[in-house]
Amino acid sequence: MTTDHTSNPELTTFLGHAQTLVQSGRGREAYGRAMPWLNHHPDDFSLLLFMARTAISLRQYTTAVDHLSHLCEQEPDNVDLLIEYAMSLTYSGRCLDVEIILDRAMEIMDDDEKTLEAAGAYYSLCNFHEKARNCFEKALKLNPDSPSLNYNIGVCLRYLGDIDGAERSFQKARELNPANAEVVYLLSGLRRQTQQSNHLEDITSMLETIRGNATSEATLCYALAKEYEDLGEWEKSFEALNRGAAARRSTLKYNGQQDLDVLKRTAALQTKDYLASLARSCDAKGPIFILGMPRTGSTLVDTIISSHQDVFSAGELIDFPNQLKIQMGRVSAENPALARDKLASSLKLNFRELGQGYLKSVKARIGPHNYFTDKLPLNFQYCGLIKRALPEARIIHVHRDPMDSCYSIYKALFRSPYPHSYNLKELAEYYVGYYRLMQHWRDAIPGQILDVKYEDVVADHEGQSRQMIDFCGLDWDPKCLDYRSTKAAITTLSSTQVRSKIYSSSIGKWKHFTDQMAPARKILDDAGIPYTT
Repeated sequence: MTTDHTSNPELTTFLGHAQTLVQSGRGREAYGRAMPWLNHHPDDFSLLLFMARTAISLRQYTTAVDHLSHLCEQEPDNVDLLIEYAMSLTYSGRCLDVEIILDRAMEIMDDDEKTLEAAGAYYSLCNFHEKARNCFEKALKLNPDSPSLNYNIGVCLRYLGDIDGAERSFQKARELNPANAEVVYLLSGLRRQTQQSNHLEDITSMLETIRGNATSEATLCYALAKEYEDLGEWEKSFEALNRGAAARRSTLKYNGQQDLDVLKRTAALQTKDYLASLARSCDAKGPIFILGMPRTGSTLVDTIISSHQDVFSAGELIDFPNQLKIQMGRVSAENPALARDKLASSLKLNFRELGQGYLKSVKARIGPHNYFTDKLPLNFQYCGLIKRALPEARIIHVHRDPMDSCYSIYKALFRSPYPHSYNLKELAEYYVGYYRLMQHWRDAIPGQILDVKYEDVVADHEGQSRQMIDFCGLDWDPKCLDYRSTKAAITTLSSTQVRSKIYSSSIGKWKHFTDQMAPARKILDDAGIPYTT
């Protein structure tokens, strides 16, 4: 680890006091007190290191990047610093810089298990999965019985489409840590389970030992529901699903009405006249937004489009919402009356800066590519703002039968977003809000959104693919019909399904649960939203 480089006694004393503040939970205060010292000692190594690590503890990664860049200039061969730098760059969204820093670290580091595992983790988070695999393989040679390494390389291999390798790694991780529910969940999702080969006994046994751990209970119940569904045991599947959803919901603080109010007010504020009155802003071409509700076939559509030779799949980017927050913060600073009304402040944005800020932020991910897909589903909330900030952007809305959509979402275990998905009533109410907002966008920005129905892609792969590529303003590329051969990593819940041949077995699957799905059906019926019965 790095040593104390400070020779100033007063500064050394201050850093001791500041570290005590951090340890007592007063990191923000400590950082603020350190700023005047930095003004007088801008190159002091120990001060910069303290400020960088304090910023990291406060999750202010962009700030940490600034300090770490100076530290790495002073000690370019310090592997510990390079790894911390890579971590901060990762959480700042600067993935191409992460690759450069980690490549440098890999050149100079001695083989060390923990350092290799950390490097692999940051490579993986930035979608450099081949390089992540290389790190994990090197680390496994040093410690083949590490549960976390076997788990991590399993996740990496799953993303890369090596299902056999992922299964072997997860099985080894399971042997080394039998209590890891996440490994069992991932094993269940790798393949379609059969009567001859499944994990039902293992999962059921683990569930019997869980006491008071809602997260593990939910994880195992979703695995159990998936395996029973594979076996066609519908009643048992939904019973497990309900138990898992209830467990997951119990861990969340969520007010569904607040979300619904946001969707309604978005439509009320961003009227057709308002959106039509705005001048054109950033005219750059390239972004292709693929949005809608999750689990509707958006990953399939993304893989088809990004199989085009001119299109790069950037994944589920949070850059547009982040840039939106930045711009709204500036509006609020200039007009304090809007500080408490984020939706109202969004009407006063500098849309040119919003568009340019977005393109600048994604540049670190897309490199030299001009066209790229951004498939964050929740961007459906921002269709109007997207078209004002980036008028040349393409918006593709992927949807499917409403009841199939609700069932597919309900049976998915998400890691962070979509808190409405663990209660059928909350889920259906949110679906109604989404459905009505999309109706509003079609009226407010006519002709600017291509609606793609999952069932149509299944029935007419080539026809729908050609329509999407034409909508994006691109020449046809036959590779879009051979999307399964993509070498790109697929990191969504549907990573294994997308690499399979297009199938129709998921269409109408909700009908196995007509009674169980009654709460959602009633809400859709009351809202007048049609679905296939």
